[in-house]
Amino acid sequence: PQTVRPVSGRLTSYYGARWGTAHNGIDFGDPIGAPIFAVTDGTVIEAGPASGFGLWVRVQQDDGTIGVFGHVNDILVEVGQHVNAGDTIATVGNRGNSTGPHLHYEVHVPDGSLYGAPIDPHPWLAARGVDAGVAQD
Repeated sequence: PQTVRPVSGRLTSYYGARWGTAHNGIDFGDPIGAPIFAVTDGTVIEAGPASGFGLWVRVQQDDGTIGVFGHVNDILVEVGQHVNAGDTIATVGNRGNSTGPHLHYEVHVPDGSLYGAPIDPHPWLAARGVDAGVAQD
């Protein structure tokens, strides 16, 4: 299945502990309004306000995982909408708990809970042939 990078901006932060808390995704710096792409084919399962993220979009991805796109500026899809890899689903923003314009991208595996369990998106993307890049120190 086709998989694409979620934005064109550079990787700025990895998955893992940060500032004494869990950072359950990876961050890509990009200007406000830059397009955010569906990473895989899937279905939008949530789109709107989210604690900490300001606005988010959640997509049930083609392999059963859930992609979480956080801090978005504009949501361009609706719940229930089918998306294809590469479709523009939102724009980069700086909403919620954010230190600057960026996309926060998470991958969750179903575990019976409402949101699933987060896994590191970097190797998940790499296994699907997508180079997320290397963050600068």
